[in-house]
Amino acid sequence: MAPGSTIAFARRIGPALLGRVTLLLAVLAWGGALSPFLDGLNHFAPFWLAFAVAASLACLALNARGWAAYCAIAALAQATIIAPEFLRPTSAPVAAGERTIRVVWLNTWLGSRPSGDVLHYLAEADADFLLVSELHDEGQPQFQRLRALYPTVIRCEGGHDCNTFIFARRRALSQQTRTGLRASMGEFDIDGAPLRLIAAHVARPNPPQRQQQEFTALRQLIGADTSNVILAGDFNSTPWSFGLRRFDHGANLQRYTRALPTWPAQAWTRFYLPAIAPFLPIDHAYSGANWRLVSLQRGRKTSSDHYPIEATFTYVE
Repeated sequence: MAPGSTIAFARRIGPALLGRVTLLLAVLAWGGALSPFLDGLNHFAPFWLAFAVAASLACLALNARGWAAYCAIAALAQATIIAPEFLRPTSAPVAAGERTIRVVWLNTWLGSRPSGDVLHYLAEADADFLLVSELHDEGQPQFQRLRALYPTVIRCEGGHDCNTFIFARRRALSQQTRTGLRASMGEFDIDGAPLRLIAAHVARPNPPQRQQQEFTALRQLIGADTSNVILAGDFNSTPWSFGLRRFDHGANLQRYTRALPTWPAQAWTRFYLPAIAPFLPIDHAYSGANWRLVSLQRGRKTSSDHYPIEATFTYVE
């Protein structure tokens, strides 16, 4: 086929192809409201939105206004999936009170690559509580330093894969390590203020049934009285997925990580694609009514494939 004929063919077929693909993606994405399998598409909803917008502009450039309109409808459908994350109400940060704590969460990735850099970050984090996952004691000196700085160590039980820890400077009043999840829970007294702290690492969305089961089990672990709860973890789920929205609604906690991307921080996939910037907000922090947020930020890059979350909470009766 001659170059001119190829270009003419692309101009004739291209808009129809773009329109059909963008509409199909939009229909499948909204199918995620009913199907956890299809909901996996929604973790990448901003990319589908950008693709639909670009497709609409390309169709306009090719003078295919009808297909441009279809692409614009698909873009609107993707935008309505993303928009609730930015429109949902959240409490404004409050001033630090007398009973204020600093909590740091990090999926350390040390199950994949031992690194003194991650352990150095944790030791220098100046936190009252460190909540971490994928951490293994391999005899590193920095790990022993962590244990010296944080004499209370709560680790979930359930085999080698259950490697979610709570490191605390204070003594725990009680702890729960056999949760059936990669999760640990401890209860603390913060100068008369009760605190129930939960660190969790939820399964990936493939297979989707397992993640949904773990969301249900985590809601049961949180319980009905959530007023004194602080929860942080790697949820392997973005806020534009219907699965995380259902968890948020049922947990009766406020999530403070509004579209805060935390992955990837290192080269990703088997092709070692460069991590130019994080694009998946899958690590989250929550609290109940009595522990109000003072500040929250994404921590510095370490050798983990996740960025940390650094949050400060204060007790408000």
